[in-house]
Amino acid sequence: MAYIDAAYYLAYTGDVEAPEQFAIMEARAEAIIDELTMNKIYQAGGILLLPAFVLDKVKKAVAELVRAIDQNGGPDTLANQDMASVGIGKFSYSAKAGGGSDGLTIGGIPISPMIILYLSSTGLLYRGC
Repeated sequence: MAYIDAAYYLAYTGDVEAPEQFAIMEARAEAIIDELTMNKIYQAGGILLLPAFVLDKVKKAVAELVRAIDQNGGPDTLANQDMASVGIGKFSYSAKAGGGSDGLTIGGIPISPMIILYLSSTGLLYRGC
């Protein structure tokens, strides 16, 4: 089940119509959120079993990420991200993803600080024991 639908996205952004490839961007955003949260939503039994407060924050984070994907060229741009690091044997080279961005990235995909802001109070980003 998708974390958000087009109606939620439109209400969140205030846009009048959803992006052309909304379903693809939502699926990619969902995968990124799952990566950030170490699949805790799945482990909790799915998005519908989350407490209302956490559910609201996750939906806002997904909508924000869909908007970021759309504003940065759509889902095809994610597949064409520049390689941020290369390693051969003991040699490795790392460059900042996105041509020098100091922001958080996952697999070279820039993550908006708003996404971290939404998720930080949910416990989903906790990586301790």
